[in-house]
Amino acid sequence: MRLSTSTLITSVSLILAGATLSGCAGTVTPIDLTTRTEMHCGRLASVTVLDDVVSIGAGERPTPGYAVELTSQTRKKDHIKLNYRVSTPNPGAMLPQMMTSPCQRIELPDDWQRLTVTDEDSGQDWIFERS
Repeated sequence: MRLSTSTLITSVSLILAGATLSGCAGTVTPIDLTTRTEMHCGRLASVTVLDDVVSIGAGERPTPGYAVELTSQTRKKDHIKLNYRVSTPNPGAMLPQMMTSPCQRIELPDDWQRLTVTDEDSGQDWIFERS
């Protein structure tokens, strides 16, 4: 079966219109933001936003075996949602005894308006609104 050019153009237009409408409907989509892991970020556990960079800190820990891990990154229009957990060293792991304060720094897109960061271990949410 051979499609005419006008039928093909109509089909493509309908597909694109459907994709646009589903984007407008506010579907949640996974995203992959730029992240940076650091080992010395601050003594207290915290979530902060400064200059479109969110910092998720685990607070002071006794060994370098701890880390802040992003478990999901999603977007619904201009609302970004990040879920994280703090991982612990493997049982029996031989690690140096030295104080660390691990964190993740995540670059937010220019058009974000609302950010929700959820600690999966405690269930605590931090909500930020861009002014």
